[in-house]
Amino acid sequence: MTDYEIASLLAVGFGTLFILLIFFFIAYIFGAIGLYSMAKRANINNEWLAFIPIGNAYIVGELIDERLKWFTVGSSGGIKLLIICLGAIVLNLIPVIGNIVAILIGIFWIVVYYWLFEKYSESGTMLTIINVITGGVASAFIIFALRNKEARY
Repeated sequence: MTDYEIASLLAVGFGTLFILLIFFFIAYIFGAIGLYSMAKRANINNEWLAFIPIGNAYIVGELIDERLKWFTVGSSGGIKLLIICLGAIVLNLIPVIGNIVAILIGIFWIVVYYWLFEKYSESGTMLTIINVITGGVASAFIIFALRNKEARY
């Protein structure tokens, strides 16, 4: 390979990476705006946490509080979901157990998004299938689309 070919491959690689980062940033902003709007409509304090990476787990937990009654540690759904996420991060540091925990927390988040979609839409199952097929990227746009809907329960 010549130097020009290597330089062009690097340019294409960095260009693709830059476009992907912009896409994920846009998706994150759409999801944060959607969660912020949902939190405001549900009268959740500190709705600005929707824009902070771990804080948005608190907002999601508060929105699906009634579904997290089985987890007895913590006072509210937001605290419970934060404890689960932070526990998963700590357990993820253990070599073999970390892989198992990563798979389980991925499945858990699919269920959490199902509960959220089901609360705000009649087609929660279909939205969850779309979310799984897109690797979770669609969740931001789905939440943005559901932001002005009233909770079904």
